[in-house]
Amino acid sequence: MDRLKGIEYFKRIVELGSFTAVAEEFGCSNAVISKYVRYLEDWTGARLVNRSTRSISITEEGQSFYDYCVNVLDNTGQVLDTLTANHDVSGQLVVACPVSLSVRVLAPLVFRFQQAHPGLTIRLRLSDEMTDLISNGVDVAIRGTGQLADSALVATAVAQMERCVVASPGYLSQHGQPGSIDELSHHQCLVFSLSQDSLQWEFGDDNGRRSVAISGPLIADNSLMLVEAARAGLGIALVPRSYIHDELQAGSLTELELGLQPIPRTIYAVYPGRQHLPRRTRLFIDYLKTHVAAALEGTLTVS
Repeated sequence: MDRLKGIEYFKRIVELGSFTAVAEEFGCSNAVISKYVRYLEDWTGARLVNRSTRSISITEEGQSFYDYCVNVLDNTGQVLDTLTANHDVSGQLVVACPVSLSVRVLAPLVFRFQQAHPGLTIRLRLSDEMTDLISNGVDVAIRGTGQLADSALVATAVAQMERCVVASPGYLSQHGQPGSIDELSHHQCLVFSLSQDSLQWEFGDDNGRRSVAISGPLIADNSLMLVEAARAGLGIALVPRSYIHDELQAGSLTELELGLQPIPRTIYAVYPGRQHLPRRTRLFIDYLKTHVAAALEGTLTVS
């Protein structure tokens, strides 16, 4: 049997928690996945997975073997990259991204990636709506959620996006400054309509998470519009910190100290499946994982 394929199957079993989900991802049957797991257990001499009719659990040995699988697949990918390093990346890469994130964060990354691969054409689809990757021929979508409506898609986390609560000095002078998250319900808050919990802002610390209900005079599906509304004094906004570096430095917006910090949002690269992934797509995803965090912090220095 193909041991490397079995290693890849087992890695995804741990990550997805289901034989069925892995079988669907790789386009095979549950029986094939089970056969590979038994093969790996025979090879390692250890039980890797506890199975029941309704669920599975990974054993301690299975967790250790998962770490091994990750290293094997990472090293294999590096070897393949070395062997194909002289192969030009060409063709078209279709990337879907929210407007605000593309303008404030991802634009320099996309430009530099294309400059590093001049044979590549990058087609950007900028929209704050969730793009259907399959029907629109999208290779990679950058999203603020890893929830997938289609089991054929894969979501890979690329960075954590810090957020902060801000208001203009004018608003705070007129309405006062909230001293805790509980006081936000008494203020005019600016609502991001595409968030699944748009009327609930979530905060937390080492002791757990708390949500607070908010409302206000403006609802928008674009974070940059919320930034402008906050600058104009319409209310308090919860926005990515990377969008307002200049405003905070200039003093046109003030960050509010509320005792708890907003929960960061994870940025994901979403793409159709793992099998036969084009090299240009894999390289772009790896590039995002390497550089998005620095771009969010405003410290991007790659060339």
